[in-house]
Amino acid sequence: MKKKTKFYALLLVMVLSLTQLAGMAVPLKAAETKTCSHGRTLSGDFGIILHECADGICVMCYHGHSKRVVIPDKFTIYGYTLPVWQVYGDYGFSENGVKEIVLPDTVFGVGDKEFDSYEGITFYVHKGSDAEKAVKQEGYTYKYLNNTSKPQPVKGTTIKRTIRIQNLAKITWKKVKCDKYEIRYSQKKNMKNAKKVNCGKNKTSLVIKKLKKNRKYYVQIRTKSGKKYSAWSKVKVISKR
Repeated sequence: MKKKTKFYALLLVMVLSLTQLAGMAVPLKAAETKTCSHGRTLSGDFGIILHECADGICVMCYHGHSKRVVIPDKFTIYGYTLPVWQVYGDYGFSENGVKEIVLPDTVFGVGDKEFDSYEGITFYVHKGSDAEKAVKQEGYTYKYLNNTSKPQPVKGTTIKRTIRIQNLAKITWKKVKCDKYEIRYSQKKNMKNAKKVNCGKNKTSLVIKKLKKNRKYYVQIRTKSGKKYSAWSKVKVISKR
């Protein structure tokens, strides 16, 4: 093959290779964002926009047909998952037959009653939430949701030290805020047939009497606040004497 022919053949191969590489580098067209009839970003049945502060979501409209609408706590838009801050207006709610709207606690704005009636709609909110303040401010009809949050456990305490003197034992514990302390002790580590003693909230020690000689005992403590008890503390040993 002549040198000139070889040169053109090599040039053709290089051009074809570069064309393939360029084709691979072209990104796929990103999926278009769905929009509703109002021109808003459609997420489920809701038309949403980014709040002007860019840290929250405004729910602009509704395109479903449920009687009871539960607005999610958060939406994802432009790759960011953000809390709902406002339900901007009565667009699609009343005309689509909605009777109840459950608001996230984070909502601090609910339309404007001068322009948005929410006719025949009752809002559901948690007592003490920003959403409650928002519907009260505009004078909308509302009811409270049941508080489904888990009750906080009663704070317990721990036994600091046990001292054995013959048939007596002194137990001391860490003071915490409560209504009373309950101590139980037994010759069995599993607390079978344990005896119980109650102490006032200001106490931090107890003397246990009439312990049997040369017998090891086990002791635990817990607190009580109202009608609820804390968990029992770790078992401590009262040594033999």
